[in-house]
Amino acid sequence: MLDVVFGESARVVELRELRAKLGEMDVSGTLYLGYPVLATADARIFVDALLVSESHGLVAFDVSSQVSSRPTADEFAEMDTRQNDIHASIQNKLNEHRDLRKGRSLAVAINVVTCHPTLERTEKRDYVIACTPTALPDVLGEFDPVEEKYLRPLRAAIQRVSTLRPPKRRENVKKENSRGAVLKCIEAKVANLDRWQNHAAVEYADGPQRIRGLAGSGKTVVLALKAAYLHVRHPEWKIAVTFHTRSLRQQFQDLIRRFVFDHVKDEPDWNNLKVLHTWGNASSSPGVYSQVCRLYEIKPRTWQDASSAYGASRAFAGVCEEVNAAIRKKGEKPIFDVALVDEAQDLPAEFFRMVYRATAPPRHRIIWAYDNLQNLGDYEMPSERELFGTDGDGKPLVDLKTDPDKPKADIVLPVCYRNTPWALSTAHALGFGIYRSEGLVQMFKDPSIWPRIGYKEVGGELALGRPAAVRRGASSFPPYIPKLIDPEDAVRHRTFRNAGKQYEALAEEIEKDINDGELEPSDFLVVLPDALTFRKTGAAVMKALFQKGITSHLVGVTSSQDEVFKPDSVAIAHVHRAKGNEAAMVYVLHAEFCHSGIEMGKKRNVLFTAITRSKCWVRLFGIGSSMEALAAEVDEVRNRDFVLAFDYPDRQRIEHLAKVHSDVTDEEREDLNRKIRTLEEITMEEGDLLREALPSDLRRKLVEALNRQETDERRGAV
Repeated sequence: MLDVVFGESARVVELRELRAKLGEMDVSGTLYLGYPVLATADARIFVDALLVSESHGLVAFDVSSQVSSRPTADEFAEMDTRQNDIHASIQNKLNEHRDLRKGRSLAVAINVVTCHPTLERTEKRDYVIACTPTALPDVLGEFDPVEEKYLRPLRAAIQRVSTLRPPKRRENVKKENSRGAVLKCIEAKVANLDRWQNHAAVEYADGPQRIRGLAGSGKTVVLALKAAYLHVRHPEWKIAVTFHTRSLRQQFQDLIRRFVFDHVKDEPDWNNLKVLHTWGNASSSPGVYSQVCRLYEIKPRTWQDASSAYGASRAFAGVCEEVNAAIRKKGEKPIFDVALVDEAQDLPAEFFRMVYRATAPPRHRIIWAYDNLQNLGDYEMPSERELFGTDGDGKPLVDLKTDPDKPKADIVLPVCYRNTPWALSTAHALGFGIYRSEGLVQMFKDPSIWPRIGYKEVGGELALGRPAAVRRGASSFPPYIPKLIDPEDAVRHRTFRNAGKQYEALAEEIEKDINDGELEPSDFLVVLPDALTFRKTGAAVMKALFQKGITSHLVGVTSSQDEVFKPDSVAIAHVHRAKGNEAAMVYVLHAEFCHSGIEMGKKRNVLFTAITRSKCWVRLFGIGSSMEALAAEVDEVRNRDFVLAFDYPDRQRIEHLAKVHSDVTDEEREDLNRKIRTLEEITMEEGDLLREALPSDLRRKLVEALNRQETDERRGAV
């Protein structure tokens, strides 16, 4: 099977004929069109097409040479120069990789062919080969195949992901089976893009494009690769890469710098390729919003100001709509040629409409990536119509059309590379409350989302109102994970009498994993679910780690807001800072915070997000009876061999759950807490609440309300 990856090229007709002929030949492998971009000491080299095939080797096609039916001597000299430049640039690139060398020579032959439909016959002079598409079977048949052991490093070099090889050398790893050894092995294996990531990173639709997948499916890396590719193809373009979690800035800048350098051996032009927070501010850290404000002479609002004006949940939407109103009044003034948007699930439609107006027409090249399940309650992004709006005739401004002969405008990344299947199954079970004694907290409105995110039906039926059972499919995670990580060790929990004991145990475990497990301090991420108590709790955690001689930092407090991890230091973050990042070992402290109380939907989402930061191992720590109840849910997942079995609620029940466990306003929260405190006060003291003292109507209403709630909760449990 020939997998075609559509990059950017002006040679549409010639490449269409090339692709068609290779398809007729039943060639297997990957054909890149308009990719890669390489460099010699003198110039950038744009390769028209590149075939990577085990049976036919590595073949670069040049279709850009202007040739007549019978090339003249001058045209042959031009072809010779062009092919030599292509060969030299590829050779220089491959020679950087030890895995592709055999002694002092490359282990993979580099073949270059000028392929053009106007030629009458195949021409060969010295090393130069020129032919028509119809002659390709004979020409390619003369090329040597690639040995299987060189295919993986060859693909990695072509895809640029060899640049992703971890900066940590892990020279401290000496034991064969330590956690550090396992992590080193996993990091070495993540050196190839899968076919979906490959398409997402290179394919360029010359207009709006959507990329979606689970957390850990590679969206951030794909966006960085795409930004680098577009930058080296069009260095004059104004490109914006934006994100909502501030700590992603460092990651994006580092990835883009490495990818651009890997293309053309040069630093990105940061004047034209800007890594911007979605919001930013007017001075020290500009963002997309603040830059558009400056263009329209609007003073950017701070979050505090916007929250006061529109409420916390509508703050960003409100300020973006202010800008949209100004644009409608003063007219569009595009400032970007391309906008790449990460974490789209966290952004309001008003932001996308602002970006649409700030991106050059008529293409409006906006590429947005979103996590299908960052928020378990709102698992689907709004449609293109909802995000970008309509024109005067009611026609959507953005319409993602699928054409098999063109770059994909809508790409799905189905494989989760970050989380083990056991951590992800546990995260979903806790996030939905599948084994919660009181019943479900929330559920997908559409049962078909389960197979779309990598689950297989193993019992019952995935349908509203029917019993169902699902588990992670074998193709939804890398095959090496079960060979390297023990399911029993992937997710563990501990319950403590008090907070102090919890912090002491955390410090002891991290100390052991550093000394005996050969992990590094920056391999750990400690997540605190309650942002309101983050500073106080974080200080206590830091003290416990310090007593063991372990350095740590509170993300955004004792370190920059724009970075999560620091060398030789354990990162401690609340869940909002942790989003978008990952660590080998994740500790979730005070997990009991997510077990009960109001706003259960939000709390369970916090737990889901925290668990899914883990690449290898996750530890859930907490105190008291609430933690014991949460631990029972975790145990039930393991006891059922990580199968999630539940009665799928009907639509009415799903809407009821969403309403009951939804977020509340500050006023509603205070009112509920006041009533709870009142009930606690009058029920805690013996004799204060006597049956005879309650009016009969009130007694009846309390009993009926409690019975009705218990019945509803049982309906959601298995």
